[in-house]
Amino acid sequence: MMGLPVSALKLGLSRLGPNNNLCVAQENQPTKTPAPEKSATDNTAKETGTSKPSDGNNNNSDGGDSTSKVTKSAAGTSKTTKTSAPKHTTFNALDPPGGVAMIDPPITAAQTLYRIDNTDPITWKWNYTSLQGKPSAIDVLISCSKATATWTLTQNMTFAPTATFTWDSNAFQQKQVGSQLPVEQYTLLVYDSEGSFTDTPEPGYLAPFSGFQFGLYTARPYENLTEWRCATCSAATPLERQALGFVVAMSLLTIFSFTWYVTGIAALV
Repeated sequence: MMGLPVSALKLGLSRLGPNNNLCVAQENQPTKTPAPEKSATDNTAKETGTSKPSDGNNNNSDGGDSTSKVTKSAAGTSKTTKTSAPKHTTFNALDPPGGVAMIDPPITAAQTLYRIDNTDPITWKWNYTSLQGKPSAIDVLISCSKATATWTLTQNMTFAPTATFTWDSNAFQQKQVGSQLPVEQYTLLVYDSEGSFTDTPEPGYLAPFSGFQFGLYTARPYENLTEWRCATCSAATPLERQALGFVVAMSLLTIFSFTWYVTGIAALV
């Protein structure tokens, strides 16, 4: 093998490879690590949604409707916040239920009569007593026990501390088909629109009201007094007239006997 120049030795020749080939050791080059790719997720992006529980067997312990609000962040974490509907307030069991006090006409007035076909509407006015839970709305009805029927005058009337309701009975009668208002005594019904008239009174809440009664009548055709005959005056039977005469005779006899008895005693004295 031929001698190698000294300069070759200085270049770092270390060994001979197979077939006497010269292998030159190369200097190690530093390895560069590629920079991590930038995430495509925007840190400011958030997804917000609202989900409701299913109507299955997941019952709420508070008895009200609830919704779950889910918030997702860019990091993939989520936070669920449960909100519940307002609960039904329970007042003191010793508190009385709410009631209705009539203002016009007053509850102490005599029997109130209204003409059904009158052109002047009927006006009722009342306020509420012992009321702590505000009703959402008011229903007003009338019922007739003799006719075993009920008529709805209004539904979902706006609640006000003092209520005024006007009813056009004439227009109402004309709209009735096959169910005319009979000439009878009626009862005014007032109760919370969210309930019914058969609900059990609850402390602080409006109890169904049925404390006002009135009569409805219709006008009769005009009759001349010279042609008018009392239907009950001449309807008595001969036996009834005989009994009436006997009662009158016995009354007169008792009066005369008592007078004579008192007068005779006075004369003796």
